Amino acid sequence: MINQTEIIQTLTPYLMAFPQNKMNEGSLLIYAKALCSLSISEIDAAMLKLMRTCKFFPSVAEIFQAAESMKTTATNSETPSVDEAWREVIQQVHDAFVYREPVFSTPEIKRAALNMGWTSLCNLPVKDMNTARAQFRDIYNGIISRSKEKKTNIAVLKSLPRQRVQDLISSTSRKFKVLEGGGADEKRPQVAQ
Repeated sequence: MINQTEIIQTLTPYLMAFPQNKMNEGSLLIYAKALCSLSISEIDAAMLKLMRTCKFFPSVAEIFQAAESMKTTATNSETPSVDEAWREVIQQVHDAFVYREPVFSTPEIKRAALNMGWTSLCNLPVKDMNTARAQFRDIYNGIISRSKEKKTNIAVLKSLPRQRVQDLISSTSRKFKVLEGGGADEKRPQVAQ
């Protein structure tokens, strides 16, 4: 994890590119704390990109989004679109069918295809193709969304001090125990069987 002073030193020259900004030293400290999970190279690449598209100093969220976009472009690791993923599934239905293990380019495509039911996809009547495609789209987009959310959560947890993470875990487990067992004065609702 990089030092917050380095982040402030990296961001300061970009203030001149946005002359109408209202950033101050306190704002840069908040930015530095929020951006500490990014490398200086990622912040620099994001800011160079954002200077081309933003009229005002970018938000922390815009910097993260631009950094992620620059990394995926640099590493050629873009997530396949829904259409690309669906074409891959249909190709695997043709190539592997029910007799072989399908091979997918990403774990997300595999999870979406298997969630649909591989045998069902292989035996799908042509008349039901559009409905299946719509269902796949929803499943795939949900998987991609959860994957991005998890990646963000992991980055945030890594940027927190270890004690804060432990406090978060302890607090969550205490709340769960209360919900699970109920408080001493609470009556648990009866579940009809």
